[in-house]
Amino acid sequence: LPSEELPDILCQAANGIYVGWASVGASPKVYKMVMSIGWNPTFDDVKVKTVEPHLLHVFEDDFYDEQLRLVICGYVRPELKYTTLEALIEAINGDIRTGHAALDLAPYKALQDDPFLQPDA
Repeated sequence: LPSEELPDILCQAANGIYVGWASVGASPKVYKMVMSIGWNPTFDDVKVKTVEPHLLHVFEDDFYDEQLRLVICGYVRPELKYTTLEALIEAINGDIRTGHAALDLAPYKALQDDPFLQPDA
């Protein structure tokens, strides 16, 4: 998502990788997520700050045009510029592992039940 479509609070967040919870559309299901906030320094053509949530679930269908609700629980690391696509993919996979593990910890797991994640919130 480009910055012009985002709430100010996300645009003001420090660049980096975060973990949290997400829900989509009218579904009450909540999913783990990792998220990048920043300028994607590995790619030279990015001209606006973006927020890129990665839900840790395999969906049968896409969910374009659906409302996405996010609860950010923690900061993982700063955003970095990678010299190879392989290094970027390795870092993303590490972030996914970190997200799975961190969100299983009691303080973060409890935020899975945040009322904001429910469609009627």
